[in-house]
Amino acid sequence: MAESPSAKRKREAKDGENGNAESQGEGSGAGTFPLADISVRKVLRESARDKTIFLHGQVNSASGDGTDAVVILEKTPFQEENIAELLKKHTKLQLQMSNDIYSTYHLYLPPELNEIKTTVVYPATEKHLQKYLRQELCLIQETGEDYKKITLPFIESQSFSIQWVYNILEKKAEADRIIYENPDPAHGFVLIPDLKWNQKQVDDLYLIAICHCRGIKSLRDLTAEHLPLLRNISREGKNLTTRRSKVPMKSQGFRHIAKQEDRIR
Repeated sequence: MAESPSAKRKREAKDGENGNAESQGEGSGAGTFPLADISVRKVLRESARDKTIFLHGQVNSASGDGTDAVVILEKTPFQEENIAELLKKHTKLQLQMSNDIYSTYHLYLPPELNEIKTTVVYPATEKHLQKYLRQELCLIQETGEDYKKITLPFIESQSFSIQWVYNILEKKAEADRIIYENPDPAHGFVLIPDLKWNQKQVDDLYLIAICHCRGIKSLRDLTAEHLPLLRNISREGKNLTTRRSKVPMKSQGFRHIAKQEDRIR
C-alpha cells in the first residue's frame, strides 16, 4: 500500500532525529530542504579566490522557531565539453571595459549552464557553525605528548557525529557512489569520491578511503599493525585510479600514505 504524504513526512522527521542515512544523503530527506525559505543570519566565511561562500541560515518551522543550517555555495569548474554550448547559448554579453586590444565582459548564462554546487548541513549545531566560521590559523610542531595531553582531549570534546561514515560502510547511504571496496574487516576499505570533487574532470580528482576497522581518530593512532591497511589503500587505490581515470601512479594523496608508512616503521 502506498505511503500517504503525511505519514512520509512523519517518517522522514523521525529518521532525521535518528541519523537515518536517507535523510542525510541523496534520498527524500535531502531533496526536501526548503532552500528558498531560508533566512541568512550571517556570512561565516567567503573566499573570492575559491568562488565559495559559507552561510549561517535558519529555516522557520510551523511554530515559528528557527532551525540552524549551514549552506555552502560554490562555483563549479568549467567543463571542456560544454564550452562550445556555453559560448553559443549565452543570454547576454555586457561590456565592462575596453582598452586597445583588451576588453572584459559580463557573460550571462541560461540556468542549465550556470550551476552552483550547494552543500547543506541541516540541522546544524553550534559546533558546525564554529567549524565553518573564518578563523586565524597557525602552524605548530606537535609532539606525541602534546597529542595525548592537548590535542586528543580537544578532539574528544569537540568531535562531530561520524554516523555518516558508518552509513557508508554499512551501505545505508551513498552505496551507489562507492567505486571500490576491499571487504576485509581488518585491512579493507571503501573508496568513494569526496564531495569536493564533481567527478567530471580528473584535474581535481579527490577520493576518500574509509577503512572498515574503527577507532582510528587521526594519524597519531596508526601503529605498525595498520601497515597492511595502508599498503592496500595505496596499491589498490593507485591501480583503480590509473585504470579508470588515467591518473599517473605517483599522485599526491598516495605519496602521503607512503610517507605515513615510513613514519610508522
